[in-house]
Amino acid sequence: MNQLIRLVYASRSVVEPSATHQVVDPGIARILAKSRKNNARLDVVGGLLFGEGYFLQCLEGDLRTVQNLYSKIESDQRHRDVTVLLQSSISTRTFGAWSMKYVPGEQRLQALLRQWGVSQFDPYQLTSDQIDAAVRFMRDEDDAVDTVPSELQALAAVPEPVVQPPRRALPREATPRKPSKPQPVAAPGGKTFVKVVVGVAVFCLAAIVFASLK
Repeated sequence: MNQLIRLVYASRSVVEPSATHQVVDPGIARILAKSRKNNARLDVVGGLLFGEGYFLQCLEGDLRTVQNLYSKIESDQRHRDVTVLLQSSISTRTFGAWSMKYVPGEQRLQALLRQWGVSQFDPYQLTSDQIDAAVRFMRDEDDAVDTVPSELQALAAVPEPVVQPPRRALPREATPRKPSKPQPVAAPGGKTFVKVVVGVAVFCLAAIVFASLK
């Protein structure tokens, strides 16, 4: 039987928040869309909190699967300072069918912070009890973003910008050489033929001269 675990980590976003007033920031929407697609395939569930530039994410699933997934998340360039806050064995997944549950709204998060007696959301400073409370908050909150809201569908269809590799300079075409003028070709045996004709003429002339002297 596979061992199930819960892994909770914190990180700092490097994605600039959008100036739009959508329920879900476009940058977060892309992360959710990708997480939900990958987690559903891996049979991993969990939740995500985002506030004041920090991520707090909970993953539940098979031990090896969750650890491999976390290794990929750790290398994602959209956040930094990725730190595991809690890892513990569990008997069952507690997020139901949520491949990645997300509770939007700063007001809900502020209400949770007031319960803890703190004014700012800094997951790196949470105690073990506060981490457990944050997981329960994500799991039990009813007003969560649906699995496939229209804005997620639209944003998931838009590819993220891809950095194009520098173009390689094309080699210069060689300057074509001018064709050389054809050299006149002598007819086969031409010089030899002329020598024979001249020799015959000289012989005939000598014979005539010799005959006239007799």
